[in-house]
Amino acid sequence: MFTRRHFLQAGLAGVAVSVIPGVSQAAGKSLPKVAVQLYSVRERCKDDLAGTLKAIHEMGYVGVELAGSYGKPASEWTALLKANGLIASGTHTGIDTIKPDKLEKTIAEYKAIGCTYLTVPWLNADTVEKWNDYATIFNEAVAKVKAAGMVLSYHNHQHEFREKINGKRKWEIFCDALSPEVCLQFDVGHVVSAGEDPVYWLKKYPKRIPTIHAKEIYPGPGVLGKAPEGKVGVNWDDVFKTTDADVTQWYVVESEADPKSLENIKGCIDFLKAKGRA
Repeated sequence: MFTRRHFLQAGLAGVAVSVIPGVSQAAGKSLPKVAVQLYSVRERCKDDLAGTLKAIHEMGYVGVELAGSYGKPASEWTALLKANGLIASGTHTGIDTIKPDKLEKTIAEYKAIGCTYLTVPWLNADTVEKWNDYATIFNEAVAKVKAAGMVLSYHNHQHEFREKINGKRKWEIFCDALSPEVCLQFDVGHVVSAGEDPVYWLKKYPKRIPTIHAKEIYPGPGVLGKAPEGKVGVNWDDVFKTTDADVTQWYVVESEADPKSLENIKGCIDFLKAKGRA
């Protein structure tokens, strides 16, 4: 399976533009804005980026989250997003780009186009020491990132919840070693697929989750609210209630079922619209 990890290793991690806090209203509360992770439609982006962005806007998405530049400079991305009525909710970028020897360049590149969220989307290790080493990289980087007016965060997968070291989940080991200034991008579909309750974990780190990856469980059709046959999917009503607080700024839709099709991400935002979330 072609995963985001391979995508980043292929050197495609790229550019983003700024995040603007959610301002949509429901029942008197501010709700997160809705973006789509472009990894969901990466094959279409390769063939027709402008057309894909136009279609995303027409579906009702406010923003996109980047996971690749497709060879385009920041200035072109900024123009494309503006022309298609979109903003960027953030970007995924590899762990190497936030290390000391590359951090200043990373900040400068993203700062130049107003990027707010820098999110590392994949890590794994089999020892506490290695997770602590990863945490040290984040903890050393976060002050400079914050000083630049940006936010540093980490995106989970299933293994951080399924796998334990000395009886403790990898997610807890890592999060407990991180500075409170480092935020978490919480992928709901991965958490539920790992057999965990997302509401419990959302409440455990209540002030550190500004972006939620809205994804259904695996394997499946990749549409929110449509779990695989015979399986119980994500309880979205409970998740929505937990993320109504001001901390959560974005629901970022991700569908990994068909990177050549727009239908799945359309089904996702249609579901969010039916729930009053888009």
